Amino acid sequence: MWEDLAFLKQSKTAVQILKKLNSPKTPTELGKELNLHQQSVSNTLSKLLERKLVMCITPERHNYRHYVLSEKGKKIIEKIKQMK
Repeated sequence: MWEDLAFLKQSKTAVQILKKLNSPKTPTELGKELNLHQQSVSNTLSKLLERKLVMCITPERHNYRHYVLSEKGKKIIEKIKQMK
């Protein structure tokens, strides 16, 4: 968990994305909500996937993939809230 927290401390975008994933969203939707480029969102989601903080619930699709928080991601968000 501490490695993930260190990663998130370095990535404001990753934290913003995690906080927005309270329901399934696409990279395009996240980009619009956070005023970020879709490519930046996609790159960050890839890193979050590697760390198992998010899950893709439509992996078979090439477009309009939807992402949600994993259980690990939910725990990390709670830990971040406690630290503030």
